[in-house]
Amino acid sequence: MHNLGSIEFAPSAQKGYSQGTIEAYQLDIEKGLIPFLRQRGKFRVEEVTRDDIRAYLDYLTLERGNSGVTRARKLAAIKSFFNYLVENEELEANPAASIKSPKIPEKEPVYLSDEECLRFLETITQKARPQVRERDMAVAVLLLHTGLRVSELTNLKLSNVDLEKGQIKITRKGDKEQYLRLNGEAVGALVNYLNSRPQAQNGRFFAGTKGQNLGRTYVYELVRRYLKLAGINKGKQGPHLLRHTFCTRLYQKGVAPFVIKELAGHKSLNTTMRYIKIENKEQSEALDKLQFGTVNLLET
Repeated sequence: MHNLGSIEFAPSAQKGYSQGTIEAYQLDIEKGLIPFLRQRGKFRVEEVTRDDIRAYLDYLTLERGNSGVTRARKLAAIKSFFNYLVENEELEANPAASIKSPKIPEKEPVYLSDEECLRFLETITQKARPQVRERDMAVAVLLLHTGLRVSELTNLKLSNVDLEKGQIKITRKGDKEQYLRLNGEAVGALVNYLNSRPQAQNGRFFAGTKGQNLGRTYVYELVRRYLKLAGINKGKQGPHLLRHTFCTRLYQKGVAPFVIKELAGHKSLNTTMRYIKIENKEQSEALDKLQFGTVNLLET
């Protein structure tokens, strides 16, 4: 028999989970599911049933008011948790295996226009504190020109940045290594940052003013702060907005979907195709604006 509170849940990055996903899954289990199960008198993993998990999902809906997106993520964490126990021979079967994820309406990714990108970058040059201006600009330019995920950016090592060749080596989901080319604008921003970069811990490329590792939270706050100062409000204001911008702008410039998929590190082409849908919708709306109203003329 295995006590719920004594299990160390450690999702593997080898399964394609980012560090952010791993941490979110652990919190979902430790701070969400396990306390709920204990309230129902379940203290051993062997006692947990499909009905217990369904009750938890109902609780998230009715009591917590969680959206379908949030419930889907928490169910994914639960399935991962019990799969982990099965793989480690601490449980015979996953009680959540047959539970279907809530249907989530697909939302079109939001992105910055070229004018908004320029305004965002100009705001950094004008509003950033002198001691962090070059670094913040390098972070923003790299996100816009490579579409890096936050974890890929914060884990980037100095030894994996080759500005003479104009390329960086990053670690994607699942510990997959990939070389990315840098355009001249990105190289210039990184060169400017290196001229004022403090000695960093653990060989990281980006560092705090005292050399400490640049955390995920700082990158999120950096993007939100300068978007707000630039007067840009797109709903979600985090770094993923810049990743969406990278993918959308590539397609707008005529880059093929398979190339975008490779550059962005998408696991599925379906993810890449979301950006093509955006462009097709915008094209339709643009063509609609060209109408003269001849239908009405013909009817008179």
